[in-house]
Amino acid sequence: MSTSLQRYIQDNRPTTNPVDTQKLSVDLSASKTLTSKQQLINGLLMRLILSTLCAISFVVAAVIWWGRGALPTAATKSEQPIAIQRQPGAADEQVVTSEPVNALAAANKPPPSIKHMAKTDGANDADEADSIAALNEDYPDLDMRLHEMNGRSAGKTYDPEEVKQVLFEESAWEASDKPGDELALSDEEIGDGREFIQFKRLKLDSLVAGDQLDIPINQTGKTYQAEITQAVVNSDGSVTWNGQLMDELGDVSSESGSPYSVTITSGQAIVSGGIFTPEGHFVIEAVGEQGWIANASTLFKFDENKPDYVIPETH
Repeated sequence: MSTSLQRYIQDNRPTTNPVDTQKLSVDLSASKTLTSKQQLINGLLMRLILSTLCAISFVVAAVIWWGRGALPTAATKSEQPIAIQRQPGAADEQVVTSEPVNALAAANKPPPSIKHMAKTDGANDADEADSIAALNEDYPDLDMRLHEMNGRSAGKTYDPEEVKQVLFEESAWEASDKPGDELALSDEEIGDGREFIQFKRLKLDSLVAGDQLDIPINQTGKTYQAEITQAVVNSDGSVTWNGQLMDELGDVSSESGSPYSVTITSGQAIVSGGIFTPEGHFVIEAVGEQGWIANASTLFKFDENKPDYVIPETH
């Protein structure tokens, strides 16, 4: 080969520019770095999206389960309450069973509404309060009546439940077949026509001004209605109830302008009084729960063989 030809080949042989090769290497390295970062970012984004979707799915499922009452609460998972059962007759002994209370049922049971409670638990109380108010507009509740009773009783206090039971009784006594031993009556007094009764002293004690009281007297075959006008505490500690009889229209009965009346006094042991009716004057007396009613005209008798006057002694 000629020298000129060899020189020509050498001059025209392709060569690699070291600067270009290095630049290309740097570009390739940078491209790989960018690709790795992009993949990392994409991976993180994908995990974030998946985590978000899982969280949303869990929340939706929880809401659905909660609405159905199937989601267990913290109390049911870890600290379920234990049912406590009491044995009959063992007031202070408790038997603890291992059966847990169904907290889910308790949690999902709706509380009773105020309207429902008023119709069930409080129905009797509401009706009772209305009935007490209807008895006497001046004493519309039991507390006012108890305050009056306790104030005139010289230190005695009354049980509200016992007072409540007698408030709606119409009379302070009812007929009895035989006299009680506490009356200590003679055979003559037992057979003189008086009517024996069982007396309800607490009913009498509960009366206040404005109350109405039935007065049954079998000797006349009638039951009179009286309106209590006042209750007076006497100096000896006894209490006197004054009242007026009412006619069939609910007005105070009267004859020649004089009202028929009733007066009953209650002391420590004995209750006594008088009732003026169109059929005559009747006397009432009771010891404890035993008593009698009689027409006053049958109680005061005189011996026809003895004078009905008293001759004064002379000295």
